[in-house]
Amino acid sequence: MTHRGRWPGCVLALAFLAAGCGGAASSSQTTVTYVGVTGGSISYGMTQRPTGCNPNTPGGDTPATLQVLGAVLPSPYVVNMNGGVSPNPNLIVQAELVSAAPAPEKIVYTLNPDAVWSDGVPITAKDFIYAWQQQRGGLLSQPNTAASIAGYRDIGSITGSDKGRTVTVVFRTPFADWQMLFANLLPAHIMEKAGWDPACSTVDPSIDLSGGPFRITRVTPTAIVLGTNPRWWGTKPDVRTITVHIASGTQQLAQWVASNFVQVALPTAITPTFLDQMTSLPSVESNVQLSPTFLQLQMASGATSTLSANVRFAIALSVDRQALVNQQAAWALSSVEVASSNIYAQGESGYHAAPLTTTTTTPGAAPATPTSTSTTAIVQGGSVNFPITPDPTEVADLMGVSGFARTAPGDWLNVLGQPLTIRLVADEGDSWAAATAPQLQEQLEDAGFAVTLSLAPTAAAAGQALADGSADAALIPQTTSPFLSQTVAWYTDLLGPPGQNGSENWTNYDNSTFNSTVVAASQQLNPVTAAKGYVVADTQLWSDVVALPLFTEPSVLIWSRKVGGVSQPVSSNSLLWYAQYWAVRVPESTSNTTPTLPNP
Repeated sequence: MTHRGRWPGCVLALAFLAAGCGGAASSSQTTVTYVGVTGGSISYGMTQRPTGCNPNTPGGDTPATLQVLGAVLPSPYVVNMNGGVSPNPNLIVQAELVSAAPAPEKIVYTLNPDAVWSDGVPITAKDFIYAWQQQRGGLLSQPNTAASIAGYRDIGSITGSDKGRTVTVVFRTPFADWQMLFANLLPAHIMEKAGWDPACSTVDPSIDLSGGPFRITRVTPTAIVLGTNPRWWGTKPDVRTITVHIASGTQQLAQWVASNFVQVALPTAITPTFLDQMTSLPSVESNVQLSPTFLQLQMASGATSTLSANVRFAIALSVDRQALVNQQAAWALSSVEVASSNIYAQGESGYHAAPLTTTTTTPGAAPATPTSTSTTAIVQGGSVNFPITPDPTEVADLMGVSGFARTAPGDWLNVLGQPLTIRLVADEGDSWAAATAPQLQEQLEDAGFAVTLSLAPTAAAAGQALADGSADAALIPQTTSPFLSQTVAWYTDLLGPPGQNGSENWTNYDNSTFNSTVVAASQQLNPVTAAKGYVVADTQLWSDVVALPLFTEPSVLIWSRKVGGVSQPVSSNSLLWYAQYWAVRVPESTSNTTPTLPNP
């Protein structure tokens, strides 16, 4: 049984000029057909390096670590090419929800009997139990050793049977997104000796044993070599090795692609110059698409915040989001639109574009809650109606009832004549945030807000500055997944204080109605009913203006035409999982003894 005939979006045979320089073919030029073959090596370039050997810890929970280990560590379910969830038959024969309310939620995993770690030890219930014990939280766990306790804390017991090949998970509290659990499974027999959070600064072949098609064979400061796993029980990959090269930046990555030093590349940052260079190369394909990450302006909304709800509304209504999209994102992908959700990225199932019309209201006397509730009116299909361009009149009304006055073009001043200063921090590690921050600062200053801008190295660092009160607003990316229970982590403290146990509630938002809404949705096993709950929760976030979503960030994948089977999944963390379908292409020749792959 082979997967070669169903490579996503793949065309194995490619004809182009032997001269390889584009332009019209002359009668003297020979057309060469390239075909995929088994064997060979492919080099892959990225601009971030892995940060740890356990992606389920805060130190290892980074895109680069997750991406590399996606080809190595097994997961019961994987994010498919379209951003949905698919079972991994190489690890599980089936996973069945065998009981639900009023009985406890129970999941029975039947593991593939051939599944083994690359050292020959079988993958069993022991590995599942160890993962649960380390990520369930509680008094026996350290708050900073699990990337997230979501879902794991809801499990009451895990037992193994049939020599550990059957895993029965019984929940104390229902958890709808159970398919997200046990991702990037690690070998318990190794981790029990090394510790759950080993002191490693990158991936480690002695710890990250393979349960996937590739294994780590060598690690250097600038390269990671993935070779085929000799104990792999699934369909054998079509390429022998994939060498992951870590570039110093986008410029070096562009040079590597142009010289064919790397044949596949996924840059963290995209610039117009880089994109122009890649699209001008005749031997290179490129694809720009929406990522699952959207850029968001988060605002301090806790009890100690100096930004009242009306001031947050005024800030949001001072931002020209359409201008930000036009200047910062549309050059890369014309379909990027102003974001209309605090939960979904554009293009995801459940995302609804904003309506073309906007409505606002003018406040009267000083209110206790925001008066612009009509700007967040829910409309058919779940869209939220919030202005995408500034509304200076309403900003003036909101600031007036909040005790501020302004003589344009000056700053907003309080009754003591002191300007309202917004301390803005931006994630320097996200190229879209770093590029957008100066334009956003300029817009807010033009609207009368004094703004100080600082940069943080990561989204977590920027968020922590917001959470601990050293910033009033943070410009950070928010990466979505098919599992909407992530909303509990983003906008509640139900997992713990910000920065612990997976909590990313950097704004310190605390609304009991919202909390109960998202908890009920996260426990609702009917996905249609759950989705309705998240629409209500999203509307609440717009009403309280906890954050202002700006736009979904584009991403680009580049690959040589001499490599087949390359397609760009919605989630970049899944890219190297699908590298098992990549293949080297060579000129078709009657004397070539290397077997070619069948056409799809």
